[in-house]
Parts: sequence; structure tokens; C-alpha cells
Amino acid sequence: MTIRMIRRHAALALVAGMLACSDSGGPGGDPAGIELLDGNGQAGAPGTALAAPLRVLVTDTDGAPLQGVEVEWEVVTGGGSIPASTVSAADGVASATFTLGPATGAQSARAVLEGVPGSPVTFTATASEAAGGIQLMSVTPVPPTAPFVHDTYVRDGIVFMFAWDEGVRIYDVGNGMAGGTPAIPVQVGAIVTGTANGGTVSPSVHNGWWFHNPVTAEKRYLFVGQEGPGSVGSSSSGDIHVVDVSNLAAPVEVAFYHHPDQPDGGDDDRKTGVHNFWMDEPNQILYAAYYNGGVVALDVSGTLTGDLASRVISVNRPGGADNTFTWGVQLANGSLYAIDMLSGLHQLQLQGNTLVNVAGGNNVPDRFSSDLWVHGSHAYTGTWGTRGAGNIGNVVKVWTLSGSGAPTLANSVTIANTGTVSDVQVSADGAWLAVTTEYGSGAGLYLYDLANPASPVLIDRYLVPSAGGGLHTGTIAVINGRQYVFAARDPSPGGPAMMIFDVTDVVP
Repeated sequence: MTIRMIRRHAALALVAGMLACSDSGGPGGDPAGIELLDGNGQAGAPGTALAAPLRVLVTDTDGAPLQGVEVEWEVVTGGGSIPASTVSAADGVASATFTLGPATGAQSARAVLEGVPGSPVTFTATASEAAGGIQLMSVTPVPPTAPFVHDTYVRDGIVFMFAWDEGVRIYDVGNGMAGGTPAIPVQVGAIVTGTANGGTVSPSVHNGWWFHNPVTAEKRYLFVGQEGPGSVGSSSSGDIHVVDVSNLAAPVEVAFYHHPDQPDGGDDDRKTGVHNFWMDEPNQILYAAYYNGGVVALDVSGTLTGDLASRVISVNRPGGADNTFTWGVQLANGSLYAIDMLSGLHQLQLQGNTLVNVAGGNNVPDRFSSDLWVHGSHAYTGTWGTRGAGNIGNVVKVWTLSGSGAPTLANSVTIANTGTVSDVQVSADGAWLAVTTEYGSGAGLYLYDLANPASPVLIDRYLVPSAGGGLHTGTIAVINGRQYVFAARDPSPGGPAMMIFDVTDVVP
């Protein structure tokens, strides 16, 4: 979320500096550093090439990417093969494909730049007859100017990547329209949506929902959430943009919604901005979490054009004027559940044309709440940042839902060495839970068995460690019978990117 930009200021400044100095590192420059970018920790069958290349970043004395540097590669253990050397590209990245040796078990290779700090860079992999473990299939980077990949939305073998000021990028990963796969995503379209708040908020593309309208049988509209600057608990910014994607290769923006400023419980009105969505597709209603603006229900039936302000059905600030900062919403079991960073998990219902508080709220006083997912009689919510003395966001809250749907806290799962549980999702069959985390040596993707939904059991994890980043979101998708998690990697480590993991051999 954009609020996290506060803690990422230093990291972004570094990226900006790298961009400004990128021309200084041409072929023949002197390397001053080498670091692991991605490709570590993969699994594959003996004698086969790993799905993703091993990649390192080479930099000069100013920390800028350095082009034209020959990096040596060598196998350390396992008897596999790897090119003897590769040369860093304009972005400073040198990569090599690691083919595993014939035996099962741990194997390793390394990148070497003699005399350069950070060298050698060692990569580990596991060779297994079952090719078990979480497998990294591909890494799709975006320019550092993005500067984030915030989220992905996957449906019908198409993935929409929401990449901040680079806008929305559309990829075929199994649809068939361009021959793309999770291992080789093929871009088929892109759009940069407009500014908001009188032009003071950049495109700031954060998330979206591809609306499959069962009434008209259209797959016409993509709703895009834009997220500008804000302050947790008080203000936010950003609008909803509506894009006609009838032609995925040539999307066109056709409508928008701007939520008005809201009173803060005192004498001030504060700007509001959208965060996450959920849709009631049969009834053609878009539910949007609007941080300090609460929850907004919009009628999105028929043809959408221009300003959608007249289509507001209802607004609910579940924690009240001074205790609402709603992260996300989800329809389940006839209710709309809202997770609020300040006031916890709420159960709402649309009764007639009014969103009504039914149960819950003020039930997570110890931490800021983040994402939610409801499946059957249980709900799972994340936690964010630091609230109070040492209460960091390293906990997944597990809730039971009563017969009427009211939430009661049942369990808490702590994930060590992380600072934020940024996203949670349960598989369609309810068998497993995917969690992404940020900020620390434990940042990455975690998978849990839900044989007992109240007591998740860790199955496996894929670490993307970083003090200033990790994985911001994860989206479960089934493509051609295999199960994947599409994750949004933060600028740290390695630059903003979409990472696609095959988890088929791991999950129940």
C-alpha cells in the first residue's frame, strides 16, 4: 500500500540515484559490487534446467547498474552445469541457466567477480524426483520508475499486473491468445490510467478487478484502483478508473469515480482514496474499500461512462468517523466482510440500499490489520507495520464465523522475522492458505495446510528476504490444471517484479 512509502523513502531514493547515474557505467567500467537478484532456492528434477535463471546485479562505485562486465559462473556442488561466463546487460544484470546434476538433494552454483565486494554469490537448489517444493517459474520485472508492482489479478489465463505509474500491464499466461505460459508470460496490452484529486495524484495503479458480467455475458470492464499519498488513520487519496478491455490489446479508459472528502471526527474534512475491491457480479455491484472513507457500494450495471458519482448505492464507515481506515472487503455467506486497519474485522450487509453494520469491529486492538479472506466458517486476516510498543505485523489472525456470520477470534499464527503480513488467500477448495510477508529475513511466500481451518500448519515457504521489502501480494490461480501463486515483489530485493510460483507439488 502507498502508506508504506514512508518506510521505503530511503529505498526509493537509492533507486532514483541508480537511474540518474545509469549512463556512467558503460562497458569497461570498474565493478564495485555484486549481489544476488533472484533465482535462489528453486527446485527441479535431476538433470533438468531450473525454471528461472540465476541472476546477479553488478554495480559501480556509485551503486549504479554497470553494463558490460563479464561474470564467471561455476557449479559448486551436485555435478550440474552452467555457462562459464555471461556479461551484464544495460540494467547491470548478469544471468545464467543452471542445469541440475544427476543426483537428488541439495546442489549449488555461484557467480564470481574476483576482488569485488559481494563475490562470490552462491545460489542453492534442490533436485528431487518429484520436483517438489515451491518452484519459481518466472520473474517479470518492470522499470524502477514504476516504482512498485502492487498487485496482480488473474482470470481466464490472463494476468493484469498493477505497476504504479507504469500503469496496467496485461499478459497471457495460459489463455492461448498469444501463447504465453506461467514460465513465459507474453504481454498483450497495457494502459496508463489518468490522474486524480485534481491532477495531484499520479496514475498510482494499485489493484483491479476484471468484471465478468453474467447478465450481459460481457467481459468488458476492468476496475482499477489508484492509490496516492496518505497517512494511516487520517487521510488517503486516489480514484477508481474504469477501463474497457473488450480488446485486451487496446484497452481504453471510459469512466471514473472520485469519493468526496470525509469528516475526521473533528472539524476537518480529509481526502479519501481507494484500496481493494470485491464484486457481487450477479447483482453488478462493486464494493470498494476506501481507507478513511470506509466502504462504498457502486452500481456498475449497463454501460459505464464519465463520472459514476450518481451510481453510489451506499457508504459505510464501519469504525466511525475517527476510527475507520478500511483495507479490504469480501462477500461471503450472504455478508460483506470488511477488514479495517484501525477497528479490525466487521460483518456488514447490504439491506435494501443501505450498508448496515451487523457484527464485529474493535476486535484487533493490538495491531494494525491488513488483508482478509473468508472461506466457509473461517476468516483469515493479516497485520501491518507497528502499532503500539513492539506490536509488529507478523501475525495471521484466524477467526471462526457463527451461524449468523459474526466473527470471533480463534487463533493467531506468528511468522518470525517479518514486519508485515501483506496478503492472504485461501484456495477455492479451502484446502490451503497462501500468505505473503514483507520487511525482514523472513519475507516471502508461506503456504499452510487447512485440514483444520482453525489451526493452519506450515507446508512450505519461499523466502524473498529484505529489510525494506519482500512480497506485497499473492494471488492464487489454476492454469491448465496446475496451481500457481502470482506475487508482487517489492523494489527491494532486486527491483519491482511479478514472480510466478508453481505450488502444485506442495499443496494438498
